[in-house]
Amino acid sequence: MKVEIQSTNLVKPSIPTALHLKNYKLSFIDQLASPIHFGILLFFLSNGEQDTDHNPKLCNQLENSLSQTLTRFYPLAGRYSKSDFSVDCGDQGVEVSRARVEGHLSGIVHGRPETRLLDTFVPSIIDLVRPILRPVLAVQINMFQCGGIALGIRILHSMGDGVSMVTFLQEWANTTRKPLNQPIYYQSFELASLFPGRELVGLKPEPSSNTMANKKLVTKSFLFDGVTIYALKAEATQPHLGRQPSKVQVLTGYIWRTLIRIARAKHGHPRPSLLSFAMSLRGRIRFPIPEKSCGTLVGHTTALFMAEESEMELGKLVSLLRNSIKKTGEDFAKARDGDETYAMLIDYYNEIGGDRPREVDLCRFTSWCGFDCYDIDFGWGKPSWVATVSKFVELVFLLDDKCGDGIETWVTLNEEDMIEFERHYQDLCKRSPVKICSKL
Repeated sequence: MKVEIQSTNLVKPSIPTALHLKNYKLSFIDQLASPIHFGILLFFLSNGEQDTDHNPKLCNQLENSLSQTLTRFYPLAGRYSKSDFSVDCGDQGVEVSRARVEGHLSGIVHGRPETRLLDTFVPSIIDLVRPILRPVLAVQINMFQCGGIALGIRILHSMGDGVSMVTFLQEWANTTRKPLNQPIYYQSFELASLFPGRELVGLKPEPSSNTMANKKLVTKSFLFDGVTIYALKAEATQPHLGRQPSKVQVLTGYIWRTLIRIARAKHGHPRPSLLSFAMSLRGRIRFPIPEKSCGTLVGHTTALFMAEESEMELGKLVSLLRNSIKKTGEDFAKARDGDETYAMLIDYYNEIGGDRPREVDLCRFTSWCGFDCYDIDFGWGKPSWVATVSKFVELVFLLDDKCGDGIETWVTLNEEDMIEFERHYQDLCKRSPVKICSKL
């Protein structure tokens, strides 16, 4: 499938950013986040009213509404400086590319292609990391022959978490459907006042033996429908757990168990495994966070499976995760100020990095379930598919499926482990009461 970039231009805020907002300082939570551009894709099948002649008009509409939206999300139109962890909000603009795609969008949505193809629908990561002052946001509008559209977005992870990114997309979509005719209000970008940037004292460098530099990574999607998750919940539920685990908790436990088994088979003996699970701090900390606050508000929790534990019951792993989430949430709630919050975050990053022994495997998880990604409507219907792209670190990314009761899981592993993960997934497909396999 050929993707041809036809034009690229800069879209700037419709109203110049005020002078007192020209320099946006990142919080120390932003500083700790990976300075990479996270990619997300929204696929919209043609509703019958769209055609190839209509697509340029839609592109103009998207760019105009983006310009209005950037007035409220002004740092996204700026340039990131890693040297002083700030954003120059000089309205440099968001890079927007228009691309024409030979082929039909239905083949993408229903075929679930490999991420190598999906990567061509988002702005090139190489172009984004090359400048000294990096663009914060980049967009690629992909126009298919059938009239369908795919929006590919990359946003600097240091600038915001998943909640912030989805909030921006929802506001952009709302503005596209109904252009602004009311007074401008700004999103809150004030987290640095609560968690001011600082020298990252106490952060230990990760040993080179723990990095992924010499591993070739592969990202693939795996669909777990509601019936399968219900069966996993039944397997995981134990009397001492009380209420049933959530679908995110039980699927995280299942995938963690699978990764533990893959490592045991590869090394010939059990290995300790450290689970890292990203959790939102919104509503968990005592600080007065504005309701429309944008930025990174993510903490992390960890759970450790010891190598000497021969049992890998799903319920036990889920219990480890739930207890860890509960304790970490309570700890963050007790933090009295930014210094105590910083100390907790540094302890976490050292636990998975500089302090982690080489023989301890790390399994990273993050979830966008419950973020209502499938409710983002630009005026031509809700997305037929929401997808992500290749990752640069081993990671399990969870996202609601379109039905809402299942989860589409995006797994990034090295090539050897991915082969084994696919085998475990196919075994689950054979045992499932319904067909859950999708084309990878």
